Amino acid sequence: MISLAAWMAFSSPALAADVSIGVGDDISALTSSLRPGDRVLFAPGTYDLEATITWTGLGTEEEPITIKPNGEGEVLFANSGGSWGIRVVDSAYMSVEGITVTGGEYGGYATGSGIEIENSTHITLTNCIFKDLDGDGIRVDGDARDLLIEGNEVANLANGTGINVGCGDASCWLQDSLIVGNLVHDTRYTGIYLQPGTQNVEILDNNIFRSERGTYLGPTALGPTNYFEGNAIWQTEGDGIHIEGTAIVRNNVVFETGGDGIYTNNNDGNDLVDVVISHNTVARTDGYAANLDDAYGADGFVFSNNALANPTGYGLDWDDEYKYYGVESTNYISNNVVTGLVEGFDPLLYPTFVVPGGGFSDFENADNFDFYPRQGSTIVDRGDAAGDAYIPAFDFNGIAREGASPDVGAYEWDGTGNPGWVIDESFKQTDAVANNRRADLGGGCCGGGGTGDQGLLFLPLAGLAVALRRRRRRS
Repeated sequence: MISLAAWMAFSSPALAADVSIGVGDDISALTSSLRPGDRVLFAPGTYDLEATITWTGLGTEEEPITIKPNGEGEVLFANSGGSWGIRVVDSAYMSVEGITVTGGEYGGYATGSGIEIENSTHITLTNCIFKDLDGDGIRVDGDARDLLIEGNEVANLANGTGINVGCGDASCWLQDSLIVGNLVHDTRYTGIYLQPGTQNVEILDNNIFRSERGTYLGPTALGPTNYFEGNAIWQTEGDGIHIEGTAIVRNNVVFETGGDGIYTNNNDGNDLVDVVISHNTVARTDGYAANLDDAYGADGFVFSNNALANPTGYGLDWDDEYKYYGVESTNYISNNVVTGLVEGFDPLLYPTFVVPGGGFSDFENADNFDFYPRQGSTIVDRGDAAGDAYIPAFDFNGIAREGASPDVGAYEWDGTGNPGWVIDESFKQTDAVANNRRADLGGGCCGGGGTGDQGLLFLPLAGLAVALRRRRRRS
């Protein structure tokens, strides 16, 4: 991390300057000594990077360092030589805005990666594009905190992850940060990956599609909870949301996944604790809409008010070896509206754990990615209103929830027709970014558990309203 001596050296009194850079200029030389208040302004054009550009600078809250285009027009960095196009290292209070980084080409294949942020704090990365690369689009490495990664597009990664955070062995981590409103698609691996040790990070209102896996939420290494709320995850090759660590997962819409829509796993035996999964909508998955693997014996586990619609497939599985040894679960599970095969529940003993739904007829137009509830559908006013269910104050669209009788799933019915953004291949358009914050958390844990290992097929009450949409795959 940044030493005190380095901070004092960089923060000594100096006049802030505007540095104007044009195509053909020596970027490394002109940006080698960044001071508080400096502005680096790039003229529109294509900048061929034969080696990685590294930016290091210690701005202050009052005088941040700003790197952005100078006026209108695209500023494109073509990474033809470096493993990374740009690196931000050992820096603080730096803002990188509105640039594009693409890869080079070798033998007909894309080369290079986008941007790496390492051992830095208070870094803002906004409205940038990282596309047509071989490796990761955005990488956060080393110890970092207080980052804002917002409004970026990450796309077309031949062998990379969209936003890749942390170290695999929790030897470094990101904390106290926001990853919000990004468009992540067509990545070879995971859309957004929180490696073990990442903690107190909010992932809000992102649109993730056509990735191998939507998101991975790893263990927090006993640190504060991560938040995954208001995201759209769809057309993944594998699982939509993969959870192995402490997390609040709410108000997400997941559909057309090649694996499970939501999957939990206690990989090393002690990290799947205080996991809350509530008010999500999951539909048309090749695996289970929700597969609660290892959840039965997990402390503080909540699964409530989720809408799972898989009329001709797998709805929900809650199975674990602990139940066969007579261990009673402390999971809080309630009011999940499900169509499809349900396993691991005894409906006679626990009739409110899972209730049958109406399938795709519960939604406005599932065939066109509109999972807003229809008036009078089985998910309207069917939610568990208890604090233990962790009801969000706002829904996927940013509309206030009805506290006394909340709707099940990611949306709260607010009149006929979806008043918000209908999911498509664009940035999410909604007021939820301003509303969907952790301050509305409610409840705690503990509820009943249960055993029962028979399978039950929950067929739609109102029949199939729309045909299955053919899954689109990358060529």
